[in-house]
Amino acid sequence: MTSLREMQFDDLFKFNSLVFDALTEVYSLTFFVEHLLKFPGLSQIAVAPGPEGRRMGYIFGKENLTRTGDSQGHISALTVSAEYRRLGVATALMDYFYTDLALRGASCINLFMRCTNLVAYRLYCSLGYEHQRTVLDYYPEPENAFEMRKYIRRPMEVQAPTAIR
Repeated sequence: MTSLREMQFDDLFKFNSLVFDALTEVYSLTFFVEHLLKFPGLSQIAVAPGPEGRRMGYIFGKENLTRTGDSQGHISALTVSAEYRRLGVATALMDYFYTDLALRGASCINLFMRCTNLVAYRLYCSLGYEHQRTVLDYYPEPENAFEMRKYIRRPMEVQAPTAIR
């Protein structure tokens, strides 16, 4: 059974097979270290069962505050090793992130993805994300990006009517 756990510093030196996948954006070590320090708990790694504990995939996320003080989540990186795709690993990582941000009081989660990655697009849509806008030349090749967003549902707060005087 796959287990999710918080990303640790030593994981950064053990997931090269994930980072150098053709569908994965390559970020600097500084990028990953900053995420671990600034946003503890929002970076998770999926680990395969067994003594080797192979890294199956990861998610790096963060929480931002808007000018109005609202909390919003952002998925900076999500990847799953080719041999573990279509097994629900990405869904488990995304669900974990959604639940964590909901508990933190975030209003929504967004991410950017390559317009040409139709498999990822279908995954995000199946998880309730919606296309918000297209950003031209977002990637250096150049390639456009879709900004995807999912709003976090909140229960309606019912207030007692104010007495009329």
